[in-house]
Amino acid sequence: MRDSMKMFFGMSAAAVVALAGTSVSAGNLGLVENGDMEVESRFAPHGTPGADTPAGVPDGWHHSGHTGWSNPGDPVAGGIYSMRLSDFDGAIGGVFNPPIVDATQSWEEGRMFATDIPNVGAAGRTLDLSWDWNWDITSALGHVFTATVRISKAPALTLDLGGAITDYFFFTDGSANSGGFQNFITSIPLAADDASFDIIFNTGDRSLANDGDPGKFDATGELFVDNVSAVPEPASLALMGLGGLAAMRRRRA
Repeated sequence: MRDSMKMFFGMSAAAVVALAGTSVSAGNLGLVENGDMEVESRFAPHGTPGADTPAGVPDGWHHSGHTGWSNPGDPVAGGIYSMRLSDFDGAIGGVFNPPIVDATQSWEEGRMFATDIPNVGAAGRTLDLSWDWNWDITSALGHVFTATVRISKAPALTLDLGGAITDYFFFTDGSANSGGFQNFITSIPLAADDASFDIIFNTGDRSLANDGDPGKFDATGELFVDNVSAVPEPASLALMGLGGLAAMRRRRA
């Protein structure tokens, strides 16, 4: 059951927390499997770039209909691929082809596999987060895209979280397009019993305040996401989560 408490964060400088002392480095994505979007999916037929919508699905992520690997020539923050979320199916102020069928279900999402957070029971933990995102919003002024970081009291048993969940929302700037990739950094304090998390990128404002109202939360355009990192702190805890990173990032058949 989802926790009733919701916390909202914007893109203002006050919401951005520097990752001082974090042990994450280039190519090291902490607890996020395939956060650099470079590994082929284990789920056929989604593993071949250019062979699916839009161009395969990166390993470690699941998705809605118009979300997947970037196409050749699409923007990336590093490497060859990013995750691409394209939404032209329904919102106010967009051009739709095909026409809107159900505007309430028009958003797209890319969601990482639910992942355990190490050292449950310890006090003073945080989850340090970073990603690069590039957005091109073609709908009404003020619309935003959303990253939702969900923290659960239950261990990760499936692709998605269970148990009591608290959502933390982070938004793109709704007044203009990004003009290229923008780096986002923040840190979420963890309760001693916080046990797992996932990160969901959406083409719209997915905060509780706008749930159920497509005129408010939906946006059209494209969102690209790359280099998604989550590192548990203190730094000594990060090593526990990174021990299996090489195995997790192996190319899957």
